[in-house]
Order: sequence, then C-alpha cells, then structure tokens
Amino acid sequence: MKVIKTWNFPGALNMALDVILMKQCTEPILRFYTWARPTLSIGRHQKKINVNVQYMKEKNIDCVIRPTGGRAVLHWDELTYSLILPTDHPKARGSVLETYLAISECIARALCALGFKANIEPVKKLKESSTACFDSPSSYEITIDGKKIVGSAQMRNEKGVLQHGSILFKEHTEEYAKLLNINQENLRDRIAGLSKYEKIELEKVVESLQYQFETVFGKAEPFTPGQEIMETALKRKEEFLWLEN
Repeated sequence: MKVIKTWNFPGALNMALDVILMKQCTEPILRFYTWARPTLSIGRHQKKINVNVQYMKEKNIDCVIRPTGGRAVLHWDELTYSLILPTDHPKARGSVLETYLAISECIARALCALGFKANIEPVKKLKESSTACFDSPSSYEITIDGKKIVGSAQMRNEKGVLQHGSILFKEHTEEYAKLLNINQENLRDRIAGLSKYEKIELEKVVESLQYQFETVFGKAEPFTPGQEIMETALKRKEEFLWLEN
C-alpha cells in the first residue's frame, strides 16, 4: 500500500489529485491531507444545493465539488483521508457498504487505540434530507457518544474505488450551519470533534490510522507524487471548483 501525505493543498487540487491517483492506481493508495484554507466540499450530486455564497465570501471559504457522492463537508480543523483501491483488490469487489465497513473498522480501531470511545453505526436508512454530511450518521459511519465524528463518501468506476473521509478535530457548527442555511442547534447535537474529548496531535492520529490500514491493505510504502502527476492534477483542478448557480 502506498501512503501519501500532502498538507495544506488548495481544495480543487486536493480533489484533482485523488482523481489522477485513482486513474493510475494498481495497488491500494492511502492519502492523508489537509486544506490550504477552510473549504466546503460538495458531493458530486449536490451541485445545485443552496449555499450561502455571501457568507462564504465574507469568511474567505473555498468551495469545491468532490468526485465522490455524499453530502457537504466543511473542511476546517480536520484530517481528510482518501483510500483508493484497484478493481481487482478483494475489498473493492464487495458492495459499497462492505467496503465502507472494512474502512470504518480500521478508523474505529485507530481511534480506540488512542483512547477515544469510537463506535460504528449499524446499517440504517437516512430519514432526513439534510445537505450537511455531519447532520446525521449513515450506515457504518463512526460516532462517539452518538455524535458523528467521521464522515465518508465513495465513488466507483472502471478503475476502482475511491473513498473520502473527514475526521473532525473541531466542529465549527456555526460556520457549517450558516454556509448551508441549516439549524445550528440541531447540528450541534449531532456532531463532535476529537478535541471535545481529548486534545491530540494530528500526527498521532495519522500514525494510528496508518497502522490499522496496514493490517488490512498491506505494508505502507511512503510515496510522493512525481512531477507528471502533479502537473496533470494542476491542469484538471478547475474541474472541481464549485460555481455559483
């Protein structure tokens, strides 16, 4: 398994890089990353959702479209992971939920090893149509004390599987709610960051996650995207910018 760590990339470049890596994937690729500035990422089927554009501009928040599905995520004081699996990998051959579960088990074990009481939600059908990913947990997503702490989304094509996930350190419920024009009180009751339970360094979370992913997807091999990959991602990043409707 190749492991990539990229910190503080612009949002559109983060999305483009995952897509390029997926196109070239021949073995599992696990990427950990952060964002250059606060960024709202919108699921690829959400392009026409109601975003508070004025507030977004006032707060200097970027907005991108993820290649994965799911609902909108505010990337701010969090760790993002992406896992890419080629089509011939055993964990890519199962259903969407089976792959979700395999990944969630890695994340839950990693958080529990750090002292967090992480739980995996059972299979469920969402009753609400909120535009916010963290407004409610989906099947096999991770919670602490019933509050969602990790949100994930997946896509599949002829090249394989790409799953994105956001692991919160701080909630930023006020900004999240204002961006999506939703009720902040409801969101506050359903969302939590790791810092609510224990102060922990991002690097320690990455280390624990990498160890658990290795147990399922193979020994980690540090990898740095070369010039060709980065140039291709830079050329394609405009595809992932959200444009006001």
